[in-house]
Amino acid sequence: MRITIDMFSGRPNPSWEISDPGRLTELQERLACSPEACGEVGSGYTGLGFNGVRVEFTEGTGLTGLPPSLELAGGGAKNPVASAELAQALVETIPRDLSEGGGISVGDSHYAENVLEAAQEEIRRNLRNQTSGGCSSPRAQRESDAPEEMRQQLRALAERTPACGISSEPWSPSYWNHPNIAPYNNCYAYAVAIRTDTFARPGLKHGYMIPQTMLGFQVAVGLYKDGLTMFGNPCQPPGNRRFVVCLCTGAYPNGFRDFHFYRYHVEGYWSHKHAGNWARRTDESGYVIRDPGVCDRGIYTEVYGLFQSHDSVTIR
Repeated sequence: MRITIDMFSGRPNPSWEISDPGRLTELQERLACSPEACGEVGSGYTGLGFNGVRVEFTEGTGLTGLPPSLELAGGGAKNPVASAELAQALVETIPRDLSEGGGISVGDSHYAENVLEAAQEEIRRNLRNQTSGGCSSPRAQRESDAPEEMRQQLRALAERTPACGISSEPWSPSYWNHPNIAPYNNCYAYAVAIRTDTFARPGLKHGYMIPQTMLGFQVAVGLYKDGLTMFGNPCQPPGNRRFVVCLCTGAYPNGFRDFHFYRYHVEGYWSHKHAGNWARRTDESGYVIRDPGVCDRGIYTEVYGLFQSHDSVTIR
């Protein structure tokens, strides 16, 4: 049984396997006895932030009636209380020496403890939202929280007078939303339009590891190493794939951080892709994204700036 907490857009989602026969049988029986607690994968919330706990049976279902995969505490279950209880039980099985990417860091429990704390709080928050009679209301439009230089660049893009040559493409998400591509490519791969079939990390291709503090300037170092430039400083040379992307960062309430990207399109709006979900051009309140500085970005509350990719960019 593989457990995955769907909570990040840029960094890999925490994932581990349960193979102990006794523990596996106990959890399978609990799932089989609570069919209304189990939702289909992707049937609930699929926006930025916590999307639920996924369960996949890697060697068959084990018990009759259980599907090959299911989702808990994501908003798609008929019984949200039972779904939250089961999700809590499953996230507590996280190996305390789990490292980011699924490896084991002997003696280091910092990553697993942060994951567990963030996931438990999100499960409780989702349950409160579902049992209080509905979802939250859309966020009202407000002043941009982007840096002033970025605001000027956004205005120039809107007026079709950008300082640098761009190669924006029309909105056409069918390629990135293909079932053999969407689950394996994250927001960064989508933003620069390079399929990696991994959760690509800025700088990883060139030996750079983003610090756990994951502030905007630290993520930007990885972008520079991959070949991107800050938009307008300087402009990318003539060529192809000069896409304009927006870098945002943010954190869960316990401080556990992540990054997210948006990509500009010739129609004048922006699109993005949350982790392995489908690409879309709407924000967390359901509005078409005309300005990433004012749109509803969920947990990604920090706007760092605009960057430009190029056909010489390489990522992993």
